[in-house]
Amino acid sequence: MNSTPRLHKGLRDGCLGGETPVPEIFRLAGLGGFEGVELTLPADGPFSLRATDAERHELRRLAAEGPPIFSLNAGLPWQYSASSLDQATRREGQALVRSSIDLAADLGVDTLLYIPGVVTDDQPFTEVWDAARAATEALLPQAEEAGVTLAVENVWNALILSPRDMLEFVDGFASPSLRVYFDVGNVMQFGRPQHWIEALGADRIARVHVKDFTLQPGGWLGFTQLLHGDVDWPVVMQTLRRVGYSGWITPEVSPSSAPPESWVAELSAAMDTIIGYYGS
Repeated sequence: MNSTPRLHKGLRDGCLGGETPVPEIFRLAGLGGFEGVELTLPADGPFSLRATDAERHELRRLAAEGPPIFSLNAGLPWQYSASSLDQATRREGQALVRSSIDLAADLGVDTLLYIPGVVTDDQPFTEVWDAARAATEALLPQAEEAGVTLAVENVWNALILSPRDMLEFVDGFASPSLRVYFDVGNVMQFGRPQHWIEALGADRIARVHVKDFTLQPGGWLGFTQLLHGDVDWPVVMQTLRRVGYSGWITPEVSPSSAPPESWVAELSAAMDTIIGYYGS
């Protein structure tokens, strides 16, 4: 039996643009040689977090016939944060995370991308941190019972800014259902991804997002297409291998104006280059 660790190349639907129909996402993923699909579903409407039985059946069919679904978003954290200091927003945010857990369990998806809170001018850090802990404590029992992992992503939400912040938040719950969705590019502005990987370790990292980032001024917030920025991909990928991470690795980049078929081929080739550093 071959026990060599390997990475699985996933495709996040946002790379294709928000208007791409769900069946087309699966078709393009398969065409590009991606092994699975990560869906970011809306709150309502066709193929939403509150999907009807018929829509759930169709999602299961698409996943069975094409690349499987390996991750979903937990709620809509930017619009409806589960830890918002506004009671109505918080209630809706937690309801959407609960719907996400239910949908994931029904579809056989074991991991949700989870953003526990968002700091803004009128949502101060200390209050959001405490509210995020309270929200996570309320949501975890359902996730644990469903066998679904809430994977906290290090996004630009001004809440988790260092590996120590992530360790404090995740380890504070001592739950196997709360882990990390590590994003390589998101730390480039204020750190180095290999240092995060070393601090978090493979046991905590449930999924990996990849995007590139240029440290020079210009561009949209510094983010750029894969292999065009300042991420030291050989070092990052060798660090992932050294700590023992294996599993899904997924681009999270802006869509292209190129024809979809050409774009998924280009994106897939960039991912193959990055993944190649893992085994070299």
